[in-house]
Amino acid sequence: MNACDRALPGVLDEIAGVAGKATAIRMALAWGGREVHIPKPRHLARHPDHPLARLLEAEGTALKVADYLGGCSVYLPRARRACAIHLAAAGATPAEVAARLAIAPGVARRYVRGAP
Repeated sequence: MNACDRALPGVLDEIAGVAGKATAIRMALAWGGREVHIPKPRHLARHPDHPLARLLEAEGTALKVADYLGGCSVYLPRARRACAIHLAAAGATPAEVAARLAIAPGVARRYVRGAP
């Protein structure tokens, strides 16, 4: 198993199963390390400017997340390793990854290389 295939921590793994890994990572990048309230689907339908809808509009997965977790408050882990791999795959340098995730550059390089 390589680093890209590892399960995401906590509820992010469930979100990945419902709405895709990119959605889960996008949520971790935006709100990792915080408790987040997920609105019910009918609320999202009435409020297309809701932060969840805006964050996930490109993926079109906000309703999938709301269908699964709507009405719940969940703690979103930071998932730094998965986020680092995602950012690097999108072209970020290890220094940019380190700055974005508030980690040391050496840790960012290790994450991107896939070391434990």
